[in-house]
Amino acid sequence: MIEHLGNRSETRMSARSELIQWQKRWAEAKGLSPDSKGYLPELESNLLRPLSASAKSGFNRGSGSELLDGPTRPAKMKALHSSSALAVNFFDSWTVRDREPLRNALGIDKNILGIHFEKQYSTGLTGNPPNLDVALELEGGVTIAIESKFSEWLTPKPKNKESFKPKYFSSDEGLWANRGLVASEELARCIHVGDARFRYLDAPQLLKHALGLVTQVGRRFRLWYVYLEWPGKESNAHTTEIDLFSQIVGDELAFRALTYQEVLVEIRRQPDIDRDYLEYLEGRYDGPPD
Repeated sequence: MIEHLGNRSETRMSARSELIQWQKRWAEAKGLSPDSKGYLPELESNLLRPLSASAKSGFNRGSGSELLDGPTRPAKMKALHSSSALAVNFFDSWTVRDREPLRNALGIDKNILGIHFEKQYSTGLTGNPPNLDVALELEGGVTIAIESKFSEWLTPKPKNKESFKPKYFSSDEGLWANRGLVASEELARCIHVGDARFRYLDAPQLLKHALGLVTQVGRRFRLWYVYLEWPGKESNAHTTEIDLFSQIVGDELAFRALTYQEVLVEIRRQPDIDRDYLEYLEGRYDGPPD
């Protein structure tokens, strides 16, 4: 039996609000005009460079409504705290340049052949597969699957929120287990019946990505979780949940968690990094401020 994580009564949003205010100050210093919720009027203002053709194609194929305004809300990527914009600003520049510095910064042992955004790996179930933020296709057929988070993890998930739809457990054998992911099957079932609870780490989303990946590419994948760190008690709970997830399924999923701040440290160490790229990342994401 997997033990429950400690129950936490989280009602404040101050840490997330602080992060959004930090991003608003960055935007205003650049002469931009975010609205009260932290959205910019133009998508391009939220990006270091316009989306590459391949990135735009990926987001247009995805089901996350990242680029299109809805009838009652702006496009998600217009948010200063958008995790997809964060991923684009870090990774899209490398779609059109030598990827060796990125490979070295991430400690990857094979050449990066392709960078894809919002890629979907079908589980074979009905409905839309989850959108994977970034997929790095490596030489030799291995995929590094990156789930990107900016402010999302700072908001605890409701205790009564359904983590998995019944379709994930219609088979007695188990969708994960019959694809060789036995530990993932156990964790998914424990979450589903309430024997394990993750309130800051979206463990169900990661497990759904793993199911899609193993269905489409077999065991030739590594699942990475890359997030912007922010101090506070939310961070402590988030780290505890990352550690628990890693203990249970880390080896099985080749799981790795790291912060965007850690990625930036390694990018700085690479020779001949584009100055505009580095200065943008440092000015916007090298925080939080003291």
